[in-house]
Amino acid sequence: MTYTLADLPMLGGLGEERLRGLAARARRRRYAAGQVLCTEGDPADDLIVLLDGRVKAARVSAEGREVVLAVEGAPVAFDKTALLVDGAHRATRTALTAVEVVYLPRAAVLELVGAEPSVAARLLRTLAATVRDLDERLLDASVRDVPSRVAAWLVRRGAAGRSTIPGPRRYRVPLDGGQAGLGAEIGATRVSVNRALRAFERRGLIEIGTGEVIVLDGPSLAHAAGPARP
Repeated sequence: MTYTLADLPMLGGLGEERLRGLAARARRRRYAAGQVLCTEGDPADDLIVLLDGRVKAARVSAEGREVVLAVEGAPVAFDKTALLVDGAHRATRTALTAVEVVYLPRAAVLELVGAEPSVAARLLRTLAATVRDLDERLLDASVRDVPSRVAAWLVRRGAAGRSTIPGPRRYRVPLDGGQAGLGAEIGATRVSVNRALRAFERRGLIEIGTGEVIVLDGPSLAHAAGPARP
């Protein structure tokens, strides 16, 4: 599914005239899988909005090893914080699939934030949610083992966008970035994620599909994740 600017959470509810004006200042690009959208350290002169496809965010360690930070799917905007503080891109983002993006000039975004209080409020909520997610991931990595983190991730993703299948406890969770992408989000290796998923499958809690996990027993999986944090 290809999204539009109006589907981006921070622009939700914006008037048609304002959206047309913003679109007129934007640059639309398509990239093939494997192409780089932006490079870590380069100036964040534009807000990059992903309208279609999936993108990997990664950084290079001091040893020269690529560290995957996240796998993101449309619709999403990248590096909002860097744009606001006139900073640099915090990661190199590479297309995992064919993607379509829109580049919104920094000046246009800042003008919009200043002119539309609703956009500023939504942007603050988006940034707050990002900080909360990072805090949860750091806490998970500190106090939960890998199986608990995998279970918690599946439960959260199921609650956020559940695709139900026959049976009161069953639902599907897409693995957009595969098991490596899941591992990147929870701070674990692909091998340890696979080991945890196989253990849950043997217990009858899940079924590992192609590009997805089918949760067979949601309550038991939530129990495996441990108590929910406030």
